[in-house]
Amino acid sequence: MEDKEKILVIDDEKQYLDVLVEILRHDYRIIVAKSGEQGLARLRSDDPPHLILLDVLMPGIDGYETCRRIKSDPLGRDIPVIFLTARDDVEGETYGLGLGAVDYIAKPISPPTVKARIRTHLALCSARLELERQNQGLEDRVRERTESLRLVSAELVLAEERERRRIAQELHDGPAQRLALAKMNLGRLRNVADAGHAAEFDAVTRDVDTTLKELRTLMVELSPSALYELGLGPAVEWLAETTLGKHGIDFRVDSAEAYSGLREETRVFLFQSIRELLINIVKHARASRASIALNTQDGDMVIEIRDDGVGMRQTAAETQPGVNGGYGLFTLRDRIDMLGGHLQILHNGGTHVVLQVPMGERSGNGEEQK
Repeated sequence: MEDKEKILVIDDEKQYLDVLVEILRHDYRIIVAKSGEQGLARLRSDDPPHLILLDVLMPGIDGYETCRRIKSDPLGRDIPVIFLTARDDVEGETYGLGLGAVDYIAKPISPPTVKARIRTHLALCSARLELERQNQGLEDRVRERTESLRLVSAELVLAEERERRRIAQELHDGPAQRLALAKMNLGRLRNVADAGHAAEFDAVTRDVDTTLKELRTLMVELSPSALYELGLGPAVEWLAETTLGKHGIDFRVDSAEAYSGLREETRVFLFQSIRELLINIVKHARASRASIALNTQDGDMVIEIRDDGVGMRQTAAETQPGVNGGYGLFTLRDRIDMLGGHLQILHNGGTHVVLQVPMGERSGNGEEQK
Protein backbone atom coordinates (compact mmCIF):
# COMPACT_ATOMS: atom_id res chain seq x y z
CA MET A 1 0.00 0.00 0.00
CA GLU A 2 2.69 2.48 0.97
CA ASP A 3 4.44 1.92 -2.37
CA LYS A 4 1.43 3.25 -4.27
CA GLU A 5 1.61 6.76 -5.68
CA LYS A 6 -0.58 9.33 -3.98
CA ILE A 7 -3.22 11.35 -5.84
CA LEU A 8 -5.03 14.39 -4.46
CA VAL A 9 -8.54 14.91 -5.89
CA ILE A 10 -9.98 18.41 -5.41
CA ASP A 11 -13.67 18.66 -6.37
CA ASP A 12 -16.73 20.10 -4.61
CA GLU A 13 -19.16 17.63 -6.28
CA LYS A 14 -19.55 14.48 -4.17
CA GLN A 15 -20.64 12.28 -7.09
CA TYR A 16 -17.41 12.95 -8.98
CA LEU A 17 -15.33 12.47 -5.86
CA ASP A 18 -16.97 9.10 -5.28
CA VAL A 19 -16.48 8.03 -8.90
CA LEU A 20 -12.81 9.05 -8.99
CA VAL A 21 -12.08 7.36 -5.67
CA GLU A 22 -13.74 4.16 -6.88
CA ILE A 23 -11.88 3.94 -10.20
CA LEU A 24 -8.50 4.90 -8.77
CA ARG A 25 -8.32 3.42 -5.26
CA HIS A 26 -7.04 0.01 -6.40
CA ASP A 27 -3.98 1.51 -8.10
CA TYR A 28 -3.26 4.65 -6.08
CA ARG A 29 -3.53 6.16 -2.62
CA ILE A 30 -6.34 8.70 -2.84
CA ILE A 31 -6.94 11.76 -0.66
CA VAL A 32 -9.78 14.17 -1.31
CA ALA A 33 -10.51 17.85 -0.79
CA LYS A 34 -13.87 19.56 -1.35
CA SER A 35 -12.51 23.04 -2.02
CA GLY A 36 -9.43 24.83 -3.23
CA GLU A 37 -8.58 25.89 0.31
CA GLN A 38 -8.71 22.29 1.54
CA GLY A 39 -6.64 21.18 -1.42
CA LEU A 40 -3.89 23.67 -0.61
CA ALA A 41 -3.90 22.47 3.00
CA ARG A 42 -3.54 18.82 1.84
CA LEU A 43 -0.66 19.89 -0.41
CA ARG A 44 1.29 21.17 2.60
CA SER A 45 1.01 17.88 4.52
CA ASP A 46 4.04 15.82 5.45
CA ASP A 47 3.26 13.44 2.58
CA PRO A 48 2.54 15.57 -0.53
CA PRO A 49 0.78 13.96 -3.51
CA HIS A 50 2.41 12.76 -6.71
CA LEU A 51 -0.42 14.13 -8.90
CA ILE A 52 -3.45 16.42 -8.47
CA LEU A 53 -6.87 16.14 -10.13
CA LEU A 54 -8.48 19.57 -9.92
CA ASP A 55 -12.00 20.74 -10.71
CA VAL A 56 -12.28 24.17 -12.31
CA LEU A 57 -15.67 25.42 -11.06
CA MET A 58 -15.73 25.46 -7.25
CA PRO A 59 -17.00 27.84 -4.58
CA GLY A 60 -14.42 30.02 -2.86
CA ILE A 61 -11.23 30.03 -4.90
CA ASP A 62 -11.84 28.27 -8.22
CA GLY A 63 -9.62 25.69 -9.85
CA TYR A 64 -7.63 28.21 -11.88
CA GLU A 65 -6.67 30.21 -8.79
CA THR A 66 -5.97 27.00 -6.88
CA CYS A 67 -3.63 25.86 -9.66
CA ARG A 68 -1.87 29.23 -9.70
CA ARG A 69 -1.24 28.98 -5.95
CA ILE A 70 -0.08 25.37 -6.22
CA LYS A 71 2.45 26.27 -8.90
CA SER A 72 3.71 29.29 -6.96
CA ASP A 73 4.36 27.06 -3.93
CA PRO A 74 7.77 25.26 -3.96
CA LEU A 75 5.99 22.14 -2.69
CA GLY A 76 3.65 22.03 -5.68
CA ARG A 77 5.83 23.41 -8.43
CA ASP A 78 6.79 19.96 -9.76
CA ILE A 79 3.52 18.12 -9.07
CA PRO A 80 1.45 17.42 -12.25
CA VAL A 81 -1.98 19.06 -12.17
CA ILE A 82 -4.82 17.73 -14.38
CA PHE A 83 -7.92 19.87 -14.70
CA LEU A 84 -11.35 18.17 -14.60
CA THR A 85 -14.11 20.48 -15.82
CA ALA A 86 -17.52 20.67 -17.38
CA ARG A 87 -16.18 23.55 -19.48
CA ASP A 88 -15.20 22.22 -22.87
CA ASP A 89 -13.69 25.24 -24.61
CA VAL A 90 -10.30 25.96 -26.10
CA GLU A 91 -9.99 29.27 -24.28
CA GLY A 92 -10.41 27.67 -20.84
CA GLU A 93 -8.02 24.84 -21.71
CA THR A 94 -5.38 27.28 -22.96
CA TYR A 95 -5.73 29.39 -19.84
CA GLY A 96 -5.46 26.35 -17.54
CA LEU A 97 -2.39 24.97 -19.29
CA GLY A 98 -0.83 28.42 -19.13
CA LEU A 99 -1.15 28.31 -15.34
CA GLY A 100 1.08 25.23 -15.26
CA ALA A 101 -1.37 22.34 -15.56
CA VAL A 102 -0.27 19.36 -17.67
CA ASP A 103 -3.69 18.25 -18.95
CA TYR A 104 -7.35 19.24 -19.27
CA ILE A 105 -10.11 16.57 -19.16
CA ALA A 106 -13.75 17.41 -19.86
CA LYS A 107 -16.61 16.03 -17.78
CA PRO A 108 -18.38 13.65 -17.84
CA ILE A 109 -15.18 11.70 -17.37
CA SER A 110 -14.28 8.42 -19.03
CA PRO A 111 -12.55 6.10 -16.51
CA PRO A 112 -10.17 4.59 -19.12
CA THR A 113 -9.24 8.08 -20.30
CA VAL A 114 -8.60 9.35 -16.77
CA LYS A 115 -6.50 6.29 -15.91
CA ALA A 116 -4.47 6.59 -19.12
CA ARG A 117 -3.82 10.30 -18.62
CA ILE A 118 -2.80 9.75 -14.99
CA ARG A 119 -0.41 6.91 -15.90
CA THR A 120 1.13 9.01 -18.68
CA HIS A 121 1.73 12.10 -16.57
CA LEU A 122 3.03 10.16 -13.57
CA ALA A 123 5.48 8.36 -15.88
CA LEU A 124 6.54 11.65 -17.49
CA CYS A 125 6.98 13.29 -14.09
CA SER A 126 9.00 10.33 -12.81
CA ALA A 127 11.21 10.40 -15.92
CA ARG A 128 11.73 14.15 -15.60
CA LEU A 129 12.65 13.90 -11.92
CA GLU A 130 15.06 11.07 -12.68
CA LEU A 131 16.68 13.13 -15.43
CA GLU A 132 16.97 16.05 -13.03
CA ARG A 133 18.60 13.79 -10.44
CA GLN A 134 21.02 12.47 -13.04
CA ASN A 135 21.71 15.98 -14.25
CA GLN A 136 22.34 17.13 -10.68
CA GLY A 137 24.71 14.24 -10.24
CA LEU A 138 26.54 15.24 -13.43
CA GLU A 139 26.69 18.85 -12.27
CA ASP A 140 28.10 17.73 -8.92
CA ARG A 141 30.75 15.64 -10.68
CA VAL A 142 31.58 18.52 -13.03
CA ARG A 143 32.01 20.82 -10.01
CA GLU A 144 34.23 18.24 -8.33
CA ARG A 145 36.34 17.81 -11.49
CA THR A 146 36.53 21.57 -11.96
CA GLU A 147 37.73 22.03 -8.40
CA SER A 148 40.22 19.22 -8.89
CA LEU A 149 41.50 20.86 -12.08
CA ARG A 150 41.71 24.19 -10.28
CA LEU A 151 43.86 22.63 -7.59
CA VAL A 152 46.05 20.92 -10.19
CA SER A 153 46.37 24.19 -12.11
CA ALA A 154 47.35 26.01 -8.93
CA GLU A 155 49.88 23.32 -8.09
CA LEU A 156 51.37 23.56 -11.58
CA VAL A 157 51.78 27.30 -11.12
CA LEU A 158 53.56 26.79 -7.82
CA ALA A 159 55.61 23.88 -9.17
CA GLU A 160 56.79 26.00 -12.09
CA GLU A 161 57.73 28.79 -9.73
CA ARG A 162 59.51 26.40 -7.38
CA GLU A 163 61.54 25.13 -10.34
CA ARG A 164 62.40 28.69 -11.35
CA ARG A 165 63.58 29.43 -7.82
CA ARG A 166 65.56 26.19 -7.72
CA ILE A 167 67.34 27.02 -10.99
CA ALA A 168 68.00 30.58 -9.80
CA GLN A 169 69.46 29.24 -6.56
CA GLU A 170 71.66 26.76 -8.41
CA LEU A 171 72.90 29.53 -10.69
CA HIS A 172 73.68 31.60 -7.59
CA ASP A 173 75.45 28.77 -5.78
CA GLY A 174 77.29 27.48 -8.85
CA PRO A 175 78.21 29.62 -11.87
CA ALA A 176 77.65 32.98 -10.14
CA GLN A 177 79.87 32.08 -7.19
CA ARG A 178 82.59 30.69 -9.47
CA LEU A 179 82.50 33.78 -11.69
CA ALA A 180 82.74 36.03 -8.63
CA LEU A 181 85.71 33.98 -7.42
CA ALA A 182 87.31 34.13 -10.88
CA LYS A 183 86.95 37.91 -10.88
CA MET A 184 88.72 38.10 -7.50
CA ASN A 185 91.51 35.80 -8.70
CA LEU A 186 91.95 37.85 -11.85
CA GLY A 187 92.33 40.94 -9.69
CA ARG A 188 95.03 39.30 -7.59
CA LEU A 189 96.86 38.00 -10.68
CA ARG A 190 96.76 41.42 -12.30
CA ASN A 191 98.44 42.91 -9.25
CA VAL A 192 101.40 40.53 -9.55
CA ALA A 193 101.57 40.32 -13.35
CA ASP A 194 103.91 42.48 -15.37
CA ALA A 195 102.59 45.72 -16.77
CA GLY A 196 102.56 44.39 -20.34
CA HIS A 197 99.65 42.05 -19.59
CA ALA A 198 97.53 44.50 -17.60
CA ALA A 199 95.31 45.38 -20.54
CA GLU A 200 94.62 41.70 -21.23
CA PHE A 201 93.71 41.09 -17.58
CA ASP A 202 91.41 44.13 -17.66
CA ALA A 203 89.65 42.88 -20.81
CA VAL A 204 89.08 39.41 -19.33
CA THR A 205 87.88 40.95 -16.06
CA ARG A 206 85.36 43.10 -17.96
CA ASP A 207 84.05 40.01 -19.79
CA VAL A 208 83.70 38.13 -16.51
CA ASP A 209 81.98 41.11 -14.91
CA THR A 210 79.54 41.46 -17.83
CA THR A 211 78.75 37.74 -17.71
CA LEU A 212 78.24 37.91 -13.95
CA LYS A 213 75.82 40.83 -14.32
CA GLU A 214 73.88 39.02 -17.05
CA LEU A 215 73.74 35.91 -14.90
CA ARG A 216 72.44 37.88 -11.93
CA THR A 217 69.81 39.51 -14.16
CA LEU A 218 68.77 36.05 -15.36
CA MET A 219 68.47 34.84 -11.77
CA VAL A 220 66.22 37.76 -10.87
CA GLU A 221 64.10 37.24 -13.99
CA LEU A 222 63.70 33.57 -13.15
CA SER A 223 62.54 34.32 -9.60
CA PRO A 224 62.31 37.97 -8.58
CA SER A 225 62.83 38.32 -4.86
CA ALA A 226 60.47 41.33 -4.75
CA LEU A 227 57.54 39.00 -5.44
CA TYR A 228 58.15 37.20 -2.13
CA GLU A 229 59.67 39.94 -0.01
CA LEU A 230 57.55 42.95 -1.01
CA GLY A 231 54.46 41.66 -2.83
CA LEU A 232 52.85 41.75 -6.25
CA GLY A 233 52.89 45.53 -6.80
CA PRO A 234 56.66 46.03 -6.34
CA ALA A 235 57.34 42.88 -8.39
CA VAL A 236 55.28 44.27 -11.27
CA GLU A 237 57.13 47.59 -10.98
CA TRP A 238 60.42 45.70 -11.26
CA LEU A 239 59.05 43.83 -14.28
CA ALA A 240 58.07 47.14 -15.93
CA GLU A 241 61.53 48.60 -15.35
CA THR A 242 63.14 45.48 -16.78
CA THR A 243 60.92 45.60 -19.86
CA LEU A 244 61.80 49.26 -20.41
CA GLY A 245 65.50 48.51 -20.13
CA LYS A 246 65.42 45.52 -22.47
CA HIS A 247 62.81 46.55 -25.05
CA GLY A 248 62.39 50.30 -24.72
CA ILE A 249 58.65 50.13 -23.95
CA ASP A 250 57.68 52.52 -21.17
CA PHE A 251 55.38 50.62 -18.78
CA ARG A 252 53.72 52.76 -16.11
CA VAL A 253 52.47 50.90 -13.04
CA ASP A 254 49.57 52.12 -10.92
CA SER A 255 49.67 50.05 -7.73
CA ALA A 256 48.41 51.74 -4.58
CA GLU A 257 48.90 48.65 -2.40
CA ALA A 258 51.49 45.90 -2.08
CA TYR A 259 48.77 43.18 -2.03
CA SER A 260 50.92 41.06 0.27
CA GLY A 261 47.77 39.32 1.54
CA LEU A 262 47.24 37.46 -1.72
CA ARG A 263 47.45 33.69 -1.59
CA GLU A 264 50.83 32.54 -2.82
CA GLU A 265 49.39 30.67 -5.78
CA THR A 266 47.37 33.74 -6.81
CA ARG A 267 50.29 36.11 -6.38
CA VAL A 268 52.64 33.88 -8.39
CA PHE A 269 50.06 33.22 -11.07
CA LEU A 270 49.17 36.88 -11.53
CA PHE A 271 52.83 37.81 -11.84
CA GLN A 272 53.34 35.08 -14.44
CA SER A 273 50.19 36.21 -16.25
CA ILE A 274 51.33 39.83 -16.38
CA ARG A 275 54.74 38.69 -17.62
CA GLU A 276 53.08 36.61 -20.37
CA LEU A 277 50.97 39.58 -21.45
CA LEU A 278 53.96 41.90 -21.51
CA ILE A 279 55.81 39.39 -23.69
CA ASN A 280 52.87 39.44 -26.13
CA ILE A 281 52.87 43.24 -26.16
CA VAL A 282 56.62 43.33 -26.78
CA LYS A 283 56.38 40.78 -29.60
CA HIS A 284 53.18 41.79 -31.37
CA ALA A 285 51.69 45.11 -30.26
CA ARG A 286 54.27 47.51 -31.77
CA ALA A 287 53.68 49.77 -28.77
CA SER A 288 55.87 52.53 -27.35
CA ARG A 289 54.17 52.92 -23.99
CA ALA A 290 51.79 50.96 -21.79
CA SER A 291 50.16 50.99 -18.36
CA ILE A 292 49.44 48.37 -15.72
CA ALA A 293 46.80 49.09 -13.07
CA LEU A 294 46.32 46.82 -10.05
CA ASN A 295 43.13 47.19 -7.99
CA THR A 296 40.82 45.20 -5.77
CA GLN A 297 37.09 44.92 -6.35
CA ASP A 298 34.58 42.88 -4.32
CA GLY A 299 37.22 40.43 -3.12
CA ASP A 300 38.82 40.06 -6.54
CA MET A 301 42.16 41.19 -7.86
CA VAL A 302 41.59 43.23 -11.02
CA ILE A 303 44.48 44.01 -13.36
CA GLU A 304 44.16 46.18 -16.46
CA ILE A 305 46.90 46.38 -19.06
CA ARG A 306 46.74 48.94 -21.87
CA ASP A 307 49.13 50.06 -24.60
CA ASP A 308 49.20 52.41 -27.58
CA GLY A 309 49.93 49.69 -30.13
CA VAL A 310 47.82 47.82 -32.65
CA GLY A 311 45.95 45.80 -30.02
CA MET A 312 45.02 42.12 -29.86
CA ARG A 313 42.10 40.26 -31.41
CA GLN A 314 39.27 39.98 -28.89
CA THR A 315 39.19 36.22 -29.54
CA ALA A 316 42.97 35.79 -29.24
CA ALA A 317 42.72 33.96 -25.92
CA GLU A 318 39.89 31.71 -27.15
CA THR A 319 41.51 30.42 -30.33
CA GLN A 320 42.96 26.93 -30.09
CA PRO A 321 46.77 26.92 -30.34
CA GLY A 322 48.18 25.90 -33.69
CA VAL A 323 51.39 25.70 -35.70
CA ASN A 324 51.70 29.48 -35.59
CA GLY A 325 51.59 29.60 -31.81
CA GLY A 326 48.88 30.93 -29.55
CA TYR A 327 49.74 28.76 -26.57
CA GLY A 328 50.51 31.63 -24.21
CA LEU A 329 47.18 33.47 -24.18
CA PHE A 330 45.10 30.31 -24.58
CA THR A 331 46.82 28.62 -21.64
CA LEU A 332 46.59 31.84 -19.65
CA ARG A 333 42.83 32.12 -20.14
CA ASP A 334 42.34 28.43 -19.41
CA ARG A 335 44.28 28.71 -16.15
CA ILE A 336 42.37 31.82 -15.12
CA ASP A 337 39.12 29.91 -15.66
CA MET A 338 40.43 27.10 -13.45
CA LEU A 339 41.18 29.62 -10.69
CA GLY A 340 37.63 30.95 -10.85
CA GLY A 341 38.51 34.19 -12.65
CA HIS A 342 38.15 35.51 -16.17
CA LEU A 343 40.12 37.25 -18.89
CA GLN A 344 38.78 39.94 -21.21
CA ILE A 345 40.51 41.30 -24.29
CA LEU A 346 39.00 44.63 -25.33
CA HIS A 347 39.91 46.84 -28.27
CA ASN A 348 40.06 50.57 -27.59
CA GLY A 349 42.62 51.61 -30.19
CA GLY A 350 45.31 49.43 -28.62
CA THR A 351 45.71 46.50 -26.28
CA HIS A 352 43.28 46.51 -23.36
CA VAL A 353 43.35 43.34 -21.27
CA VAL A 354 41.44 42.85 -18.01
CA LEU A 355 42.37 40.04 -15.61
CA GLN A 356 40.11 39.29 -12.67
CA VAL A 357 40.91 36.55 -10.16
CA PRO A 358 39.56 35.86 -6.63
CA MET A 359 42.06 36.97 -4.01
CA GLY A 360 41.10 34.25 -1.51
CA GLU A 361 39.27 34.25 1.83
CA ARG A 362 40.53 36.47 4.59
CA SER A 363 39.92 36.77 8.29
CA GLY A 364 38.66 39.98 9.88
CA ASN A 365 42.17 41.41 10.39
CA GLY A 366 42.96 41.25 6.69
CA GLU A 367 45.21 38.22 6.90
CA GLU A 368 44.77 35.27 4.61
CA GLN A 369 42.79 32.34 5.96
CA LYS A 370 44.96 29.25 6.22
